[in-house]
Amino acid sequence: MVDLWLGACKKEADCVFLLPNAPILPAAVGLSFLTRPSVSVLIELNGNHWRKILTIMSKLIVPRYDSWKIFRDVQLFDRVGVAFSVDQLDDYKGLVFIVGNTFRDVWPVADCAQTIGDSHQAFVHLPYVWCPYLDYRQFPNVLIEALRERILEK
Repeated sequence: MVDLWLGACKKEADCVFLLPNAPILPAAVGLSFLTRPSVSVLIELNGNHWRKILTIMSKLIVPRYDSWKIFRDVQLFDRVGVAFSVDQLDDYKGLVFIVGNTFRDVWPVADCAQTIGDSHQAFVHLPYVWCPYLDYRQFPNVLIEALRERILEK
């Protein structure tokens, strides 16, 4: 499962989210589902947990913040790749979100990274963003908005 890649391929992805846990996939998953996953199917199979993950991804990268829900449901996987192991990111040159603490031993926060947020924090040294797990308890809207503002400065 560590070779699982969802969404846009490395050559096409505007950004990649490196996640510690893969979702439950349909029993008869094919290449077409992996390259263009159905958001509704992922949410149906994985519940509220993956709805939150996909929503936070969308809110972070949508061109117009007020359209994040439509973007999530229709365009997210056209622009985003989702990887589940560090070695999958070899040769990727775009924006990388290193999600949660799982990968911090092998991909530690850069000493020169800018801290974003107060009680909930992310660290930015573009093209890398070390961020909390994609759940609103760890990654509230105020942090999403501050991080989004920093990323869009680039």
